[in-house]
Amino acid sequence: MSNRHFVSQSAGKIKRGLALLTLALCFTAAFGPVLQAQTAGKPRKVLSDVKPSYPETLKNLHIAGVVRLTAIVLPNGNVLAIEVRGGNPILVENAIKAVKAWKYAPAASQTEEEVVLNFVGR
Repeated sequence: MSNRHFVSQSAGKIKRGLALLTLALCFTAAFGPVLQAQTAGKPRKVLSDVKPSYPETLKNLHIAGVVRLTAIVLPNGNVLAIEVRGGNPILVENAIKAVKAWKYAPAASQTEEEVVLNFVGR
């Protein structure tokens, strides 16, 4: 009987180890791209930014959140295109409109700049 107890303890340890490994892999997969994007290179300086509109209706309804975008910026500093990386879909349109009007510092080549906009209702 003690032999059987030993086997079940080992199986339990293996199951716990696999569960921890799975959790670690999920955590890495979820946050890996964000960490990589932040360390990919030095971000270009924003020379002129337009604040996104935040309609009073959304504020009053306490609809808030973060919108994550990638701005593709030409060498002259103009925003060529924007890719949505995540965020509240209700707020994305206003975020895109604002960032399209941003002006970045000139650079030698086209770059991708990570943009995070936080809409906070009051």
